[in-house]
Amino acid sequence: MPISITQIEIISYSKLPSFLKMNSKIFQQLKNSNCIKYKAIGSWNLKIWYTMSVWENDEEINQFYRNGNHKEAMKSAKHFSSNIKSLRIEGKEFIEWRLAKQLLKKK
Repeated sequence: MPISITQIEIISYSKLPSFLKMNSKIFQQLKNSNCIKYKAIGSWNLKIWYTMSVWENDEEINQFYRNGNHKEAMKSAKHFSSNIKSLRIEGKEFIEWRLAKQLLKKK
């Protein structure tokens, strides 16, 4: 099963409210998708955000990314962040955030 891990660094606190609004729409899309489970956390200063989601297969994750609110978010990402990292790993369960952050740092 693919596990998607993403890091988004917000370029300015002034972008935070619109980022959070967009993010809530993506979470709603996740709830209505074939995603098995997902979670997100923000850094202590709210400038860096992390998401993790578990999917049955690559087709389902690609379908999610290329449609709906997520597709719109990818189009406008440059307005929120100049530093977005993502990766996919294989597994059946979430990994610890500490390990996820280390993997993203190596990327």
